[in-house]
Amino acid sequence: MTRVVQRLGWSLVAIAASVTLTSGANAIELTYGATALEETRYLSLNLAGRSIGSEKGEETVTYLNQRLRDFGYAPTEQSFSFERAGETYDEVNIIAERPGTSGKQIIIGAHYDTAPSSATLDRSNLQGTNDNSSGVGVLLELAQRVSAYEDARHSFKFILFGAEEVGLIGAEHYVENMSEDEIDNTIVMINLDSLIFGDKLYLNAGPSAANRSSLGRYRDIALEIAQELDIAAETNPGLNPAYPAGTGCCSDLEAFDPVVPVLAAEATNWEIGDLDGYTQTSDPRVPDGRTWHDPATDNLEFIEEIFPGLIEERTRDYTLIFDTFLGRVNSGAVSVPEPASVVGLAIAVGLGGLFTRKQQGPK
Repeated sequence: MTRVVQRLGWSLVAIAASVTLTSGANAIELTYGATALEETRYLSLNLAGRSIGSEKGEETVTYLNQRLRDFGYAPTEQSFSFERAGETYDEVNIIAERPGTSGKQIIIGAHYDTAPSSATLDRSNLQGTNDNSSGVGVLLELAQRVSAYEDARHSFKFILFGAEEVGLIGAEHYVENMSEDEIDNTIVMINLDSLIFGDKLYLNAGPSAANRSSLGRYRDIALEIAQELDIAAETNPGLNPAYPAGTGCCSDLEAFDPVVPVLAAEATNWEIGDLDGYTQTSDPRVPDGRTWHDPATDNLEFIEEIFPGLIEERTRDYTLIFDTFLGRVNSGAVSVPEPASVVGLAIAVGLGGLFTRKQQGPK
């Protein structure tokens, strides 16, 4: 169902469902999306300009480590270095895990960096509310909820990636260092990127699902869950042959797609512009229909002024969908196939220049 922003007002109706989370001796009542919304706002207002090599980037790493510790995790950092424009950068991925008993894992990932400044645009104040405070916010709430599981059948690995905006470097570094055993025992990688701004809410598989339909299994389960929850969600209709139906692109999901099943979440509109997901809305109040990497539009004030209630709605809806998804996989309600190597590490190592991306770069 088409949800054109110009025609539909965004509801501020709060969802009635809330869950009591128990951790140790503490119990809290948490409305769906509450933590995700709080974290989205905090990152936007207090940690704008968190690009590679910046002080705000370092502050963000410190903050995210602390938030994960607050939820009972013992986060670790995976360091990596790279060169860009003659400079060497040292960045990190932040990893927190809730161990399970099955030997299998689900990876939930979101990048925390914002796009760096260019020769023509100062992005030192880029809030990145959509891209990607929103993904980090939802990830943190999911981590909070998973931490309260009495029993974890599978391990849940939460990864906050660095340096996505300059070429998926943090995610690629993680994949390059996955063992064949870890690849074989990863059920699915869930990628949370740019969850707020767009006419529609999307759930996509990775590009490899276009040639191997079984890789779209988790996308289809997530879409069924959204329908059960009365949340309007769609998948890429494939109007542009370069981006086949049911698949996503242009984010950390592409680093994982060659080796494990992917389930990717994003808000945009695949039916307008060049039909490539880069034009997010048909609303004429939004310059060029997009906010990517623009300090003037990818911020709390602009989004709340143009689409009041949208931030609350999307953080709540995505939290609901994925909390339900993770709960079903953990309970065994969703069956998990036995490992069948995706030719794993051999494929990853053999890609040379690594993974195909759009010429426009990451969203």
